[in-house]
Amino acid sequence: MVAFKVKDLPVETKKVHESQNIWRRKNWEKTLSENGNDIEKLIDKIRLFDTWKTKLLKIDVAKILIPEIFMDAYVSIHFAGYALYKYAHMSLRSELETALRLVFFSTHSIEFKWWLNDDNNDKDWYSTTSDYPYVWGKRYSYFEHLENIKSFEKKCGDDEKKLFGGKKYGIKGLYTELSEYIHSGRGHFQTRPDRVSPKYDHDQFEIWCYIHEKVQMYIHIMLVLGFAEEFKKMSSTNRNKILDIGIGDDYKEEIKETLGI
Repeated sequence: MVAFKVKDLPVETKKVHESQNIWRRKNWEKTLSENGNDIEKLIDKIRLFDTWKTKLLKIDVAKILIPEIFMDAYVSIHFAGYALYKYAHMSLRSELETALRLVFFSTHSIEFKWWLNDDNNDKDWYSTTSDYPYVWGKRYSYFEHLENIKSFEKKCGDDEKKLFGGKKYGIKGLYTELSEYIHSGRGHFQTRPDRVSPKYDHDQFEIWCYIHEKVQMYIHIMLVLGFAEEFKKMSSTNRNKILDIGIGDDYKEEIKETLGI
């Protein structure tokens, strides 16, 4: 293998390499100095996916999709650390979507095989209109019909707390917000009129961090409700970690009441 040497790079590639090294280092150092504790808390939430992976090891869909969920969450932190906030949000939408697929496919093994083998030319088994390009069909009605989720929603009461409450709340609202970054909606650009090179921005980091926490929380809730029996069979230590770290006080009691634990 030929050893990598910066001096041997072509002129323009060398300039790009050197400039990226500079802004990545500056942004990481600034991000960690200002928000190291915030990132530590996010990492604690992400590490819990290892617990899920171990518990759901015998479920094929989980074996394939949980590592993807895990990686999207981590990559989002890296992008945010480099001040690439738009792409950090894009990774979070991918993570959330994959988690919803995991819950759906866990009881749809045949559809999962179709989805894995899909060549993008034959998707008749689920709606492909521009409004509903999701394996679970139109909107989120599939999830709203699941007994554990229905029971959980009732215990949450107000729409603001429900997983699929109103258009502005819960997973629906969060997914819509994240989609603005995918589609480059106004106010969701990566670049600014005064600069192209990424630069640490405290306000942008705070927005991203808040959304990252929300995504992890909703995913852990969906996994608990979607794999309730597996969750109940976990050790009390692991269950409490997911409830306390992954979900938190906003929903912990509703989860316990729903599952009778």
